[in-house]
Amino acid sequence: MKAAFFAVFFTISIASAALANPPSLLATRAAEIAQADLESRGLQDKIYIEEINFKKDSLMTKEPHWEVLWSGSFAAQTEGRKEFGLRITMDGNYKRAVK
Repeated sequence: MKAAFFAVFFTISIASAALANPPSLLATRAAEIAQADLESRGLQDKIYIEEINFKKDSLMTKEPHWEVLWSGSFAAQTEGRKEFGLRITMDGNYKRAVK
């Protein structure tokens, strides 16, 4: 019984902590930024937003950001690399995600 109580308490604690710190930049705004980037480069007829993920602070991520993934990869500005999406920070700045 105690184990079940602690499991429920732990789950509620984590859920409430996640809800207490919502992202300061909404997903809809991240989508607008990503779509504007596609349109500025004339890619909107070939590439579209396939997925948007929120990445919280963690050991792997230095700061929270939205990860926007394209429907396909394409040649990046750096020769030999492929762009597959954007990483948008909470202040609205972004970097192209390449591999």
